[in-house]
Amino acid sequence: MNLKSMGIFGLFIGLVVFMTFMTAESNFSVWDSTFWQPNNVENLLRRTSMYGLLGIGVAFVIITGGIDLSIGSIVCLSGCLLAMFLQVDYRALNESEVIQIDAQARTILVHPGPFQFQPGDRIRLANGRRVKNAIVKIAQAETVPLEDRSGKRAGEAWLLTADSELSHDDDSGTVSKVYSIEKYVEAVGQDRAKLVLPEKIDVLAPRDRISLVHPSLGQKQIEVVGVSNDEKITAIELQRPLGKDFSPGWYAIPQLRNQRMSVPLALLAVLSIAALLGTIHGLLVTRIRLQPFVVTLCGLLIYRGLSRWLVNDQPVGFGNEYANELSWLGSGKWNLMTWEEMGRTQSFGIPYPLFILVLVAVLASVFLNMTIWGRYLQALGRNEEAARFSGIDTANYTLLVYVICTVAAALGGMLFALDSNSVSPSSFGNFFELYAIAAAVLGGCSLRGGEGTILGVVIGTAVMQVLNNLILLMKISDELEFAIIGSVILLGVTADEIVRRIASRQRNRPQSAT
Repeated sequence: MNLKSMGIFGLFIGLVVFMTFMTAESNFSVWDSTFWQPNNVENLLRRTSMYGLLGIGVAFVIITGGIDLSIGSIVCLSGCLLAMFLQVDYRALNESEVIQIDAQARTILVHPGPFQFQPGDRIRLANGRRVKNAIVKIAQAETVPLEDRSGKRAGEAWLLTADSELSHDDDSGTVSKVYSIEKYVEAVGQDRAKLVLPEKIDVLAPRDRISLVHPSLGQKQIEVVGVSNDEKITAIELQRPLGKDFSPGWYAIPQLRNQRMSVPLALLAVLSIAALLGTIHGLLVTRIRLQPFVVTLCGLLIYRGLSRWLVNDQPVGFGNEYANELSWLGSGKWNLMTWEEMGRTQSFGIPYPLFILVLVAVLASVFLNMTIWGRYLQALGRNEEAARFSGIDTANYTLLVYVICTVAAALGGMLFALDSNSVSPSSFGNFFELYAIAAAVLGGCSLRGGEGTILGVVIGTAVMQVLNNLILLMKISDELEFAIIGSVILLGVTADEIVRRIASRQRNRPQSAT
């Protein structure tokens, strides 16, 4: 630990002591201090871990004498991309697209599919422009030639004749088969229900859904938790019962679950896209010789706008789909102890993002301090021209640090998204680059380049989060948050400049003759 790191660590200890006494409820006791409440400590650890990843990433760029202002927008983009890649769509079993509806002739022309329509089947019309949701019975089903606009044959289509009148002509929407419910039973004493369909459905599985429709009571979607079938029936266990809403008029439409990407593939895709963006930053800086400030400022604007466009400027989330499978990475914890206090169960644990931060910090510290490549990076930050003349490939090392920064930002962004369970593209990640840069500067990274430690960055991140916690617990106006961040950065830069000047004077002081 160098002198700068020791100084910021001392500031951190001072802030913790100050917060301990200022938030104590009585007798200045540590044990009744709001600061040391389990949920507050867990939240501090979680936020420090996530912001710490951003700080470590930008520290590599700062050590080489660069800057990255696009971190907040990368955080937002990675959260939006993860939500998009993991989006789950449900499509009705035996669903076909409508080509044309002739209300007067009571006919429905639909695209062919794997399902064979039969007279007597009931189908549901949905999603049309003019035809309202309706359940009709098929009186006649036949295949007819399908022609394209030029009159050439383009395959076959189903021509379905309904046994009742249709409300309007239409040329859009879908039709799907509905199943009558042979039996419905609610489990006594359990929040479960079971229904039986009079046909065998092999493809239905847990985590699919059943859409229950009623001509007058509307529609409900319930998740499937179990399926069993034989040659004649399919028994489906539902996540929750219908209760008093159930009546003989309900029909069932199985909805098959379709996930766009598997979890590992989605995570890898987000990190790969972030690495690509970092590569673009590095190439613009090294090959076209643009200033890092300009490149990453443009990235800040581009990635924010791209995030808003990708999700139509609407919040996106993960819902309950990944509560057990993935969300624990951002919001979960390794529980250490549980106790009873004033009739309530209290617990304390280590948030899982802290383990990720420790792993990344150790790897980054080893790379920076114990490998020749880390020494090259520091040499690059001290004097790029001298490093180039000494045989260091400065262009590739500059490109590398921008890739490291964007990948670290994407990793942090995914954790932030999983912790909040939703992403609002207009505000998610706003000003996160300020937190990251402030943590790096506080931790001893010189904005001139050539200096910095990973341990110092982590401690600097902790200081920033304790300052935010101070604003919250001391009930200081939220409007002062960015004023405090700006002041911290200014103080850090000023202190760095003063230390540099003192060191320079000591080096240049003439040695006394012996």
